[in-house]
Formats: sequence, C-alpha cells, structure tokens
Amino acid sequence: MIDLNTNRILDTVKQPSDLKKLTVGQLSVLADEARAEIISLVAKNGGHLSSNLGVVELTIALCRALDLPRDTLIWDVGHQSYLYKLLTGRREAMQRLRSMNGACGFSSPAESPYDFAVSGHSSTSLSVGIGAVMANELTGAKGRVCCVIGDGALTGGLAMEALDQIGHLKRPMLIVINDNEMSITKNVGSISTLLSKARSAGRYQRAKDAVEAALGKVPYAGSKMRDAIRFVKDHIKYAVTAGTLFESMGITYLGPVNGHRISDMEELFSRALKMDEPVAVHVLTKKGKGYAPAEAAPQKYHGVGPFDAAAGLANTGGDTFSSVFGGELCSIAKDNPAVVAVTPSMALGSGLSEFAKQYKSRFFDVGIAEGHAVTFAAGLAGGGLVPVVSIYSSFLQRAYDNVIHDLAIGGLHAVLAVDRAGLVPGDGATHQGIFDVAFLSAIPNVAALAPSSFAELKKMLRYAVEEHNGPIAVRYPRGGEAMPIDNGPFVFGKASIVRSGGDITLAAYGSMVARALKCAEALAEKGIGAEVIDMRTIKPLDAATVIKSAEKTGRLAFMEEAVGCGGIGEQLAAYLSRRGAGFKIRLIALPDAFVPHATMAELEEFYGFTTEKLLEKIGELL
Repeated sequence: MIDLNTNRILDTVKQPSDLKKLTVGQLSVLADEARAEIISLVAKNGGHLSSNLGVVELTIALCRALDLPRDTLIWDVGHQSYLYKLLTGRREAMQRLRSMNGACGFSSPAESPYDFAVSGHSSTSLSVGIGAVMANELTGAKGRVCCVIGDGALTGGLAMEALDQIGHLKRPMLIVINDNEMSITKNVGSISTLLSKARSAGRYQRAKDAVEAALGKVPYAGSKMRDAIRFVKDHIKYAVTAGTLFESMGITYLGPVNGHRISDMEELFSRALKMDEPVAVHVLTKKGKGYAPAEAAPQKYHGVGPFDAAAGLANTGGDTFSSVFGGELCSIAKDNPAVVAVTPSMALGSGLSEFAKQYKSRFFDVGIAEGHAVTFAAGLAGGGLVPVVSIYSSFLQRAYDNVIHDLAIGGLHAVLAVDRAGLVPGDGATHQGIFDVAFLSAIPNVAALAPSSFAELKKMLRYAVEEHNGPIAVRYPRGGEAMPIDNGPFVFGKASIVRSGGDITLAAYGSMVARALKCAEALAEKGIGAEVIDMRTIKPLDAATVIKSAEKTGRLAFMEEAVGCGGIGEQLAAYLSRRGAGFKIRLIALPDAFVPHATMAELEEFYGFTTEKLLEKIGELL
C-alpha cells in the first residue's frame, strides 16, 4: 500500500479538482514531488522517463484549466501520462507500472474514465480529438476537448490530415503542442524547422511581454499603445514562426509559452478554452527536466528498464539484435554503395546511429511517418538503390497498404528490417510484434526470414540485401539472443535441422528455436529424442523438411511467438490437411487476443512459453 502519511502535497491530490485548491507555492512543491515520484517509479519498473519529466508542469496546468473528466484530455502516444495517472486516482496501480495487473505505460480507457482513448502509437490524438468534438456536438454533451501532441508527432501524416479537418470544421478545440525538439531522437523535417523558428523567437516573446507590461502601467495612453504594439508584433511573429502553419489552416495560434511555468500556461489555456474556434497553444518543454542524466541524454532515458536512480543508467555494452543488425548493415554498405538506410524516427532504437555517422548521405530519417518510409523506399528501389527500412513490427502495421501497393505489386527490391518482432515486455497491447508474420505472409511477392540468433541475422541480412530480388522482410526480436545458434550457410527457402531425434519433431522459428532446444534438452534427460527444426525462412515455407521429420518421429509440435490465427503453424496445418498427414500435430502460438502489459517473465508464464509449460503442451503428443 502507498504511505499516505508523508505530508507530501502529492499525497493529498486524489483527483484533478484538488489541484485547484493549491497555491502557486504549493504547485511548485508539487512539481518537485511529482518528478521524484516519477523517477522512483521508472527506476523500479522501467518505462518512459525523459518524456514524463518534461511535462510535469504542463500536466498540472492542464488539470487546473480543464474540468476533468467532464472535459476530454487526449495524450498523443500516451507514454508521457505518468503524472496524469498519479493525479487521476491511479497511485496504487502506478506502483506496479507496466507489470501484470498494474498501470499501463500508455493511455487506456479500460484503466480509467480519465483516459478517453487507447494511445500508444504516434500522431493519432488530433483525429480522435476532432471526432470527440463532433460527438459532443451531436449528442449534446457540454465537455471541451484538449489534445496534447508532441512536435515529433506532428511529422506524422495522420496529424496533418486531422489538422486539415479541424481547420475546415472550425469547432472549438484546444491543441497543445508539446515542443521539446525531440521524439525519441532529434526531430527532422520542415514542420520541425517551423517550430524551431518559433522556439528561437522565445527571447523576442519575452521582450515583447516585458514591453507590454511596462506600457500597461503608463496612465491613460499606455494601454492603447500596448494594444497597438501587440497587434503589429503579433502579425510579424505569425509571419516568421510556426503560427504561419496553423493560421493558414484556420487554427488560431498562441505562444510559444514556457512549459515549466504553470501560471503562464494556465492563463493561456484558460484564454484558449474560451475561444469559439480551434486554438493551438505552443508550449516549450525540456525533455528529462529535473533529472540531470536525463536532461543531458534524453534519448538514452526515453524508454528504460529498471535502474539505480542515484547512479543513473549503467552502460551494459551487450549486443542486441538491433545493434548486430546495425553493425552488419554498415559492413554491407562499405562494399555496396547502392545500400541506403531508412528509418521513421527510430535511428537509435533500430541500431542505425553508426550507419548515420558513417554514411550520412545514404541515411534517411523521415520522421514519424511509417507509410511514407516504405513508399519512399519504393522510390529509392525504383531508382536502382537497395533500401533497407528499419522499422518496429508494431509500427509496420501502419504501413501495410504501402508494402502491398508500393513494394509488392511492383516486386521492388527493398529490405524490411522488422525489429521488436514477437512479445515485447512492459509496453502492452499497442507495441507487440505479433501480427507481422500473418499479414506479411498473406502478401504475394513478399518473402520473410526469421533469424534465431545473431549469426543467423547476419547471414540473412546479407542474403536479403545482396542476393534476393524483390521485397523481403527480416524479422528479429527485441534484446539479446537466448543462445548462440549457427545452422551453417543460409539457403533461402530451406529449413535446418539443428538437433536430431527420433521420437518427436519440434519445429520453430526466430526466438522460439532456443525455447525448442531447451525443451529438447529436458526431454533427452527423460530418454526422449526430440528433433529440432529451425524454419529460417517463413515465407516461402519449407513444408517438405518438416513433413519428412514428422513422418519419421510420428509427432510434430510447431512453435511460434506470434498470433496463431493466420500464422505459419496454421498455414502448415492447412497444407497437411489437403495432403494428408500420418502423424500427430500440436500448434503452439499466441491466442487470438491482445497482449497485456507485463514483464517478459510474466508474459512467458501467462502464455505458457516457459520450458515447463511448453513441455506440458508437448507432452500431450507423447
């Protein structure tokens, strides 16, 4: 249980309305307490640190200006809503942040009525927000709608589409632009440049405010002079800053305002909420604010595992699939000038930072625009280059049509490096890489490979870049390898027997191969010989090798860390049903359901992917 006897102001806030009872001095103390609480929670459970530390004052100001939950507050992405959760009655659940039955690390309506919509992917808030505005109008609800969207998320095409409609409908709506000059890494693109111009105008804004305040004290003529100067200077500001973008779309622009001064933001938000039109308030924040290590390296502290808050993050230096991918791509690019890399604002997480340094002219960060990344790659491929698009599995979902329409139909040679494939701990339903196998295998012309180890990843990446002809995906999990596995030379379309046995066949791909080998070792101790097959290529499927082994052993357990519905196991079973099989079959995969937020150990236990649970399932065949 939470200790509520600490005399902290944070402990007295049970709901947002309690904030309105606090003095300016108490709000400052509350902000300090909130940062300490967030650092403690993330250090214990892991999570998103930099982004949450940057919006402490912003969160407090919004909760004071709005009438929650009558009003609707929508956080884009939602990973920066930790304080919002603490202030909306979720103190107890936040102690188990990102763990089974604890608080989700993103916005979740199932968790609280204060969360209006699921939010885990970028650039969705404005579309949801204008939908909520129109729903209120048509149902007679009186609440106001506010969306908080980062400057990085504004690079997403969906946000631009929403702004277009918001400006067209001209309904009252508050858009708060949380401008910290970053998404995960430094933002890129013309929209970011526009916002940077507004940010650089901060000194101009402060000087203008000082002049206006001084003139306001001059008797009689002072106020008129102040208003005249404000009119002229505001129009100059709009002409040279981000105001141009929003005003030209029919959205009133206010700001920029210091995102760490609660009173200034609250005043501006209150003014905006009274206006009968859509208003964008530009708020300048510092990612990692209040925690020196995160301020110095906000990208390093974007998403972290548990750590020692006093010492900061340790530099483990261990290899991951992402880092191995990045290193191997650099080696390939050294000898092949046609190789280029594309990422939708995920250079650091995808292991492409070194590539960006070594091959600056051949590296393209397109911002948070996954669909554009894939179609951009199609243009590169059509022009004779070999694009490698590094993209998380859960974000590749956003570019599904682009893969079909722009790569597959034309048979263009582009490599999709699908990171974070399989179960992802902590992040919950929005970040699981469990659907790509099913949706990619349904697309003609698209091939797919699944390495079980670092060595396999290197060989498959080289094949995909240097030998394959057409679109091809290489999918690999988050983190490090479970065990070193080397199946010898890679042959496209051929599975490999990594362990021989005569009693049962265990076929798997990717991360499940190591689990299959552990099961085989446990079975061997009982005198049972398990033959383990690493599928390697999951499209096209090497059914022949699997069938030959299963006909020898009489039993087949097919294991995959992906949804079973439409998965490789079901495809194999459908093939066998047409052909006829004289052996027993057991398919082991994830169910037709979304994955809850939990640690990896909790997920493996929940889905029966531990060695003990897998042996129980395999035992049904024996």
